[in-house]
This record gives sequence, C-alpha cells and structure tokens, in this order.
Amino acid sequence: MKETNPLFALGAYALAIVTAAVLVRVVPAIGRHLQHSGESRFSSIDGLRGYLAFGVFIHHSLITWIFLQTGVVDFPPSNFYSQLGQGSVALFFMITGFLFWGRLLQQGRAFDWQAFAVSRIFRLYPLYLPLMLVVFVTVFYLQGWQLLDSTPEFIGQVLRWLSFDRPDINQYPQSGMLISNVTWTLAYEVFFYLSLPLLGLVFIYRGSWVQVVLCLIGVYTLYQVIGWEHSLKKHFIAAFLGGVAAAYWVRRPNLVAWGKTPLAGIIALLALLIVFTLFRRSFSLFPLLLLTLFFVVVASGHQLFGALKPRCIRWLGEISYSTYLLHGLLIWAMVHRVPPMIGVDANQPLPFLLLLAASSSLLIVISSLSFLLIEKPGMNAGKRFTQWLRDRKKQQKGLAAQQR
Repeated sequence: MKETNPLFALGAYALAIVTAAVLVRVVPAIGRHLQHSGESRFSSIDGLRGYLAFGVFIHHSLITWIFLQTGVVDFPPSNFYSQLGQGSVALFFMITGFLFWGRLLQQGRAFDWQAFAVSRIFRLYPLYLPLMLVVFVTVFYLQGWQLLDSTPEFIGQVLRWLSFDRPDINQYPQSGMLISNVTWTLAYEVFFYLSLPLLGLVFIYRGSWVQVVLCLIGVYTLYQVIGWEHSLKKHFIAAFLGGVAAAYWVRRPNLVAWGKTPLAGIIALLALLIVFTLFRRSFSLFPLLLLTLFFVVVASGHQLFGALKPRCIRWLGEISYSTYLLHGLLIWAMVHRVPPMIGVDANQPLPFLLLLAASSSLLIVISSLSFLLIEKPGMNAGKRFTQWLRDRKKQQKGLAAQQR
C-alpha cells in the first residue's frame, strides 16, 4: 500500500457517497430532514462539511497505517493526505467564524446570547458525552476493570475530558488515541464561542476605548485559561479570520455575484489544488489565504460545478459532526479489535484496505444513526429549553408589571 496514492482516498469517498445515497433513498427520516434543511441560505457550505469530515477520517486512517508499519505517529508523507486533515480542520474553523460572525453582523445588539450559549451546549455535548462514556468504559475494560489512579485523580480526568482535554485515563497511555485525539479542535471552537461577545464589543458594538481595552484583556485571559493544559496556537486561531472575512464578503452583492460565476469556481478549485499539492501544512499565511479564497467562493453559494449539490452530499454534511467525532474510535476498533476476532493481520496491506473500506461505509451508517437518534434530538431539546427560558422571562416581566 503506497501512502501517496490518491486512489485510496477516492475509493473511500466513493464508498461513503454511495452509502449516503442509499440511506437517503431508503430512510424516510433522512429525506424529510433534507427537505427542511434544503431551505438553508448556505446550502453549499452544508455540502462542503461532508467532504471535510470524511477527509479527516481518511487522514487518520493513513496515519494509523503508518503507525502500524513504523510505530511512529506522524503526518502522512503526502501533502494531499496531510491536507485532508489540516486543510479540512482549517476550513471547519472558517465555517464557524463565518456563520457566527455573520449572525452577529446581521443581528447586532439584538443577538440572543442566551440562545447562542444554550445552542452551543446542546450541539456539542449530546453526542460527546456518550462518546466519552464509551472511551472510559473501553479503558477500564482493557485494564480489567481496576481503578489504578486515586479517586481525586480520576475525577480530575473526568472533568478535563468534559472540557475537551484528553489526559490519560486511569494510567492508560495515550488515551486520546482511542478517538484519534479529535477533540483538540473543540477547544478552539469553545474559545471562539466565548470570545465572540467580547470581540463583538470591540469590532461591532464599538464602545469606549476603556471597554475595548477590557474586552481585549478578556480575550487574552480566555486564550490563556482555555489553553491552560495545551496552549492554544495563534496560527490555528487565525483560520477563523478566513470565515470572518467571508462574512463581510457575502454582504457585498457584487462580490457574491462574482463568487457564483464559473470563473470564480475555477479559481477556487485551483486555490484548493495548490494547497493540497504544494503545502504540507495549512496553518500558515499563504495556505490560509488560498483556503480563504476557496471558502469565500463557496460561501457565495457556488456549488463547485455540482459537487456540493447532491442530496447525498448534503446528508454527509448534516452528519459531519458525528463523522468527525466518532471516526477515531471506529478506526481503533476496526484495526486493533476486529482483526484478532476474524483472524486477519491488519499490518498487511490487503486486510487493512478491506477493513478501511468496510469502515468507510460503516462510519456513514453509524453517523447517520447518531445524528437521527442523538444529535437532532439534542438540538431540538436545546431549542425547547431556549423557548422555555424566553417564556419564563416573559412571565417574570408580566408579574413584575402587575406588581407595580
């Protein structure tokens, strides 16, 4: 198996897309959901998400293969496979920056911060908590159900995992590798969420210079606190700026009109091709600028000549959080636990490829189930809770008015 051969990625993508297409046709709940989500203003971004999350799966699959051969965890030697991970994460950060900075620009002081906070909690944790439970149970299963750390140490580990850190659990080395350490990106997402009101006060609401200084100090404090264990890196945070730039871009009708032209699509794909072929890392100035150019075209509504439009691609986008969060545990199980059960050697190219082919389809099935059964109910619960808070606030105001 040659680590630089792009056919491995193309085959995996094909299996995922075919699996998603079958699910869209045979599961009525998916069709109903896509009919509703098709009304999204940024459907092209919804389609992009699916490619990105599955790209991270392929990236980690190749890292796993290299580890099995060398015992070393490192980026793939191919720029393309390296960028399937790094470039995808950079674009995910841009999507976050674009959506929430854009919402802040649109709503201004009417922005509902309470609803924003509730929605983020109910978006991240309903799926993360069961995954975290599975990881802890797996560790104790592998260690014969023995508590090797003290109770206070174990509680500390639980609390740190709840904040998306990945300390070793119960002395199990590299516990985060059970999920390919994917939660490191969630710490950056949380930093952006918490910084958003402070940044809004600086760049949108624009109060006094004292307010600006205090808000900037607050952002720096968050930067230090959230990165207490594993310091946040400024060049990773810079990726969010590409999304912020796109939020301003789409508010210029002339730029949006150009972004939908065939020429813009060609330029966007060329920018992406340059990053994926000439650069090993995404988080530096020139690759981020090229990825931003690609992203503003997608944010303008360009479907990249139909690549972002099919219903199966949009479904991959809908389940992208499940795909991203769950793929590491699936890789670990398929490579380390399944082979002994079926009598194959995952260190050999053909068995590994067959296992990863099965994983490509299985991941889409599992992610679809987790979205329908966990993610979507969790998001709906968040909406109901937000509405309950609003109704309660109205009732309190009504009682206060009556008492006057």
